Amino acid sequence: GREFSNHPLFNSPHPGQGKRGYTMGISWWRMAFIFGPAIARGDISSLGLYTPFIFGFLLGRVVKQYKKKVKLRGWPQKIPQDLYRRWMLGCFMEAMFVVGFLTACHFLKTETRSLFNFFLSSFVCPMLRHCIPWRNKGPLWNGTALWDTTWGETSVHILMIGGLIISWFIQGIDHIFLGFLFLQAVPEIQRRFWMKPMQHIYLVSSILIVCFPFYSIGICAWYFPSYLEMLPKPYLQTLCWFANARPSVPDHYATLGVSPDADMKTIKKIFREQAIELHPDKVGDDPVKLARFHAIQTASDALTKGRAEYDKSIENQELNEMVPRCYAFLVMMGYWLLHSLIDWNEVEGMRDTHKDALRNHVMRDGPIDLIAIGLPNDDNGRATLKQYCEPEDVELPFLSGKKEDIVEMRKLLELTGYKLEPFPQVTGQIQSCMQEVVLGTKDMLNLKEINTTPGFYKGCTIEISQTNEDGEEVSGTAIVVDYQGGDKRVATIEPAVGFEVSQGEAKFTLTKRGFKPISGIVGFHAFHGLYQVFTIGLPEKDEEYAWKLHEEEGFYNGYTFEVKNGKTLVGYQRVYEYWPQSRKVILDGPLRLPTGKQLVGMSMTDAKIHPIAGQSTYTIYPDDLIPRPRRKIVEGDKAAKAPPQVAASVMAAPKNITGAPKGSVAATRNAKSKFNKHKAYVKKVKGGGSSCTLM
Repeated sequence: GREFSNHPLFNSPHPGQGKRGYTMGISWWRMAFIFGPAIARGDISSLGLYTPFIFGFLLGRVVKQYKKKVKLRGWPQKIPQDLYRRWMLGCFMEAMFVVGFLTACHFLKTETRSLFNFFLSSFVCPMLRHCIPWRNKGPLWNGTALWDTTWGETSVHILMIGGLIISWFIQGIDHIFLGFLFLQAVPEIQRRFWMKPMQHIYLVSSILIVCFPFYSIGICAWYFPSYLEMLPKPYLQTLCWFANARPSVPDHYATLGVSPDADMKTIKKIFREQAIELHPDKVGDDPVKLARFHAIQTASDALTKGRAEYDKSIENQELNEMVPRCYAFLVMMGYWLLHSLIDWNEVEGMRDTHKDALRNHVMRDGPIDLIAIGLPNDDNGRATLKQYCEPEDVELPFLSGKKEDIVEMRKLLELTGYKLEPFPQVTGQIQSCMQEVVLGTKDMLNLKEINTTPGFYKGCTIEISQTNEDGEEVSGTAIVVDYQGGDKRVATIEPAVGFEVSQGEAKFTLTKRGFKPISGIVGFHAFHGLYQVFTIGLPEKDEEYAWKLHEEEGFYNGYTFEVKNGKTLVGYQRVYEYWPQSRKVILDGPLRLPTGKQLVGMSMTDAKIHPIAGQSTYTIYPDDLIPRPRRKIVEGDKAAKAPPQVAASVMAAPKNITGAPKGSVAATRNAKSKFNKHKAYVKKVKGGGSSCTLM
């Protein structure tokens, strides 16, 4: 189902997922809401209608207890025996509650036809989702998987669809079919629209309109039975066809081959003629003729001994078939609507909670992307947003961490009369796909020969080689288009070498005309990934957006960088750094390329989708109303909290290296060391320390 906001500001669970179970889940106050009216009316007999809900509740407790296994300390390697026994005892006790309930239903002779449906929806489906968690990804279509779910979820869908088809063919629209429909299929579709109120209203309205012919007959049978006789026969025959409801009363007139208007004399005459021809003494052991003889005998008895009752039964046989089915349809739909209303109330309460949290966040001057909203990024813009958010009944978006949150916020402000700046989205062509590597590792063994002058290696040819996971030697050659030098020693190469460079293992060789080739090991760099560094072209003009590239350094930091080849999505990632002078974009991680299979002709092949310089297009846009903190990386611990600037230049302090050439790292470090020592000495002498006294 649809995932809700995972932003730390909002941690409320989905009413159809997580701790509260699925849409048809049961809670104690929900049970009171269901049983309360019947108890208040004193209609104890109607409590039998709610027996399946108690059964579903008990099964839900069994599933909940079983899922606690993954929370046991040491799972799945080794679980302490005391915890394991306690878990097993809990599962046994919950199972005994279910057995006791079924035993009570048996002795009390309670209606149990719907228990099978609740067993599937409350036990089988949750267990399938829990026990088969492996991903099931469909083939790619325009760079996006047609489906991306788990095999457990897929098994549940197959069970629902197969159950609907098989039950319809076996018994038509009856209890089992309706159970699959209203306890599984409809809630499964419904839970994807809970946080989209208008779409959810359209969905429920569509279901009610499509099902109206069936539950309308159920309503008439319950409250207005006299109106059933007014329904036209063709209408009932059509419903019987859709419901796969075959008439259970045989047509005795057709069996004898007489008209329904025939008199009794004619019926007896035709029966005698056929009986003489098909009598067992005459046909012997012919099974077909014997069966025909018994059929005409049964038809003759029905028409001669109780013709009036028989005529009445065949006159309304479609109605007799549809009334019990439609009554069951009405009951099952009532169960679904009851739970939908309760869940709807929960969703609205959760939406209000989220809105209050967002309003409090704004009123407390929490970080918010004012530029994306279209307000000035200053105190005036924040004051405007506070003015809008101050009323408690103000409408605010439900945060899901997507672009739609910002779009909804902009629409709300525009409807209130605020004038906003265009949405900051730019689209253009990718000029080049580059890669960054650090020349030399922190062991400093090969740094003596590496020059630290910025731009010194620009234009050099670099060859990088390494051993891949299969033990094969792979290599690539590129041109150094930029070199930062200094302590960083970051070389930007173009084109990308075509593989992920193993830091601390890959070897590089720099060649420059007129200079001796330099070799070494590639050092640590936070942005070493393939397809992580790009230069972008000027954006296309689009008056709907703020389409011009901003000249402010780092303006697009944290925005989403999306790449496409035509209509095919190549990948996306967040922008970590943006330099407007060179129009250079460094992503927070490697571009998330689509993986899996894609349909080529009539066969499935591995997806080979990647950005192409000069052809691929980029789109940069914000998608977080509340900006997320930038990821901080240091060598050896990518999750550690350290300044990102240190990531590319974390080096061990070297010892002085005698004879280091001018401009090398070693020579630079030597000079800095001497300068710092001299500075400390001067400070000690001139600072009036105790070791220097004026007489």
